[in-house]
Amino acid sequence: MSYAQNRRSFESTTSYATLWSNTDWNKTRKYVDKQQRRIYRAESNNDKRKVRDLQRMLVRSSAALKLAIKRVTQINKGKKTPGLDGFRAVNDKQRGELFVKMRNMNINLYKPKPAYRIHIPKKNNKTRPLSIPVIIDRVYQELLRMALEPQWEFKFEPVSYGFRPKRRAHDAMERIFYNVKNGNWCWVFEGDFKSCFDTLDHNFILKQIEGFPYVNVVEKFLKAGYVDNNVFFRTKIGTPQGGLLSPLLANIALTGMEDCLGISYNKLTRKNGSTNYNAKGNYRMTRYADDFVIFAKRKKSRKFTIFLILILRKGV
Repeated sequence: MSYAQNRRSFESTTSYATLWSNTDWNKTRKYVDKQQRRIYRAESNNDKRKVRDLQRMLVRSSAALKLAIKRVTQINKGKKTPGLDGFRAVNDKQRGELFVKMRNMNINLYKPKPAYRIHIPKKNNKTRPLSIPVIIDRVYQELLRMALEPQWEFKFEPVSYGFRPKRRAHDAMERIFYNVKNGNWCWVFEGDFKSCFDTLDHNFILKQIEGFPYVNVVEKFLKAGYVDNNVFFRTKIGTPQGGLLSPLLANIALTGMEDCLGISYNKLTRKNGSTNYNAKGNYRMTRYADDFVIFAKRKKSRKFTIFLILILRKGV
């Protein structure tokens, strides 16, 4: 009997289940958290080479792969919802088997499958398209998110709150209250980007993450397409709602709006170690995903008017 045959004989249902159930999750999370902190620090030091090396190390690690599988199959909403292939990992045996399979795969050579498109009813009698990738695609997207997010957390504006770790809608509400409480920023423009996820430009996103070691894999996911009512559709623009990487890519694409208004920030560190940001400039802004509010002291402002014209032309 060959070694390969002998090895397969030991990969029984029990061994896959034991492989998964015996995982030290505390140690696994600590490793991933440590690597993400190192990526953040390297980006803050503008050490691009170290950022790339750490991102590769994280994506290739067994710890990150296990944590990604756990989040996709045990924690995230939709964990029991299959993609086009019908596969679900609902027990330890299937999760352990999936881990062994993906550990032996090369993410750079992987070709994503089309997502399964469904339509969710909205309150206004319209529908919202939701794309459901297959389980393996979700795991790979989670891995890419884990590596890319800490780099961009250093770059994101301090008043951006949607789809970010340790931030929520109440933080955005608090920032809005802080801006208007003294009556200085009393002129407010509220808007959102129409069909934001569906209209994001692929080339712009890819240019923003240029240098990321897995930018080609991100491009594959953006162009993987979807199946709606048994018909395949190519995706030339947009990032699918339902993809684990999509919220991060949307935040990346929308970063920089404040630069157009000349808003900058001073970082303040308190005695207790917490940080705060004081805004500078003639405007204030708060953004939650694709919803945003801009504050001005006067109704008439040349730069403010020009900014709104540019935004309106893009479909707010």
